[in-house]
Amino acid sequence: MPFGGKDWLALTQETTLEPDLPICDPHHHFYFRRLDRIPYHNYFIEDLYTDLNSGHNVISTVFVEARAMYRPDGPVEMRPVGEVEFVQGMGAAGATGFYGTARAARLSLDMPT
Repeated sequence: MPFGGKDWLALTQETTLEPDLPICDPHHHFYFRRLDRIPYHNYFIEDLYTDLNSGHNVISTVFVEARAMYRPDGPVEMRPVGEVEFVQGMGAAGATGFYGTARAARLSLDMPT
């Protein structure tokens, strides 16, 4: 089995040691049609919440850029703004509560409520 992929990730299941301990996941990505070395090309809000709802008490996450969904045209220096818009949409979907209670990729400088 090649490195990466959802089947590869599922090979190791971790035991939840402290299910009540609040956790901020400090690093995750969202991407669409990623064609490099990762054999799973999409990772969206549904995928993140599947991971977040694994038994740990993840209450928030920090999105880290992945060079995904850049604008296809316009000034070159503004093309990365497409990724910000993409992540804002993922965060808005997560804020509905439909997927779980964690605040994923929330685009705000305010403290969580």
